[in-house]
Order: sequence, then structure tokens, then C-alpha cells
Amino acid sequence: MKALRFVINQYIVDNWLSKYKYPDGKYRYTEFAKDHYIEEKIARKIATQKDYAMAIETLEKICSSRDISLEQFFRLIKR
Repeated sequence: MKALRFVINQYIVDNWLSKYKYPDGKYRYTEFAKDHYIEEKIARKIATQKDYAMAIETLEKICSSRDISLEQFFRLIKR
């Protein structure tokens, strides 16, 4: 079983951050961060550090920006 932090990051990258890509494939970290109430450096860590363990408060901010609860998020990732 994959580590929970890996599953969380992978879901965010695959399903949410992927919509913030330039045509060359690089991410628009600043835009994603602003839209999700987090710092740009955290958006970069989510995408580049597969084992990045974000604070639960950060995940809550991201979920809140998408109008879902933490409970709904964990259902999405089946955890």
C-alpha cells in the first residue's frame, strides 16, 4: 500500500494541478497557489516531492477552495 502522503499529492497533481499547465507542460504554480489559498512553494513541493507531507491545515485550505470537505477528499482518494 502506498503511503498516504504520496496518494494525497498524486491525486492533487493528477486531478487539480494538471489543469494549471502551460503548453510546454510546466505548471502555473503561482496561479494554483492563489486559487487554493496556499503558498507557491507548497504547490511546488506537492508536485515535485512525491513524499511531501503537507500539514492537514494546508490540505483543508485546498479542499475548502474546491468546496469539498476533508471527508469528501478522503473518499475521493479511497482512504
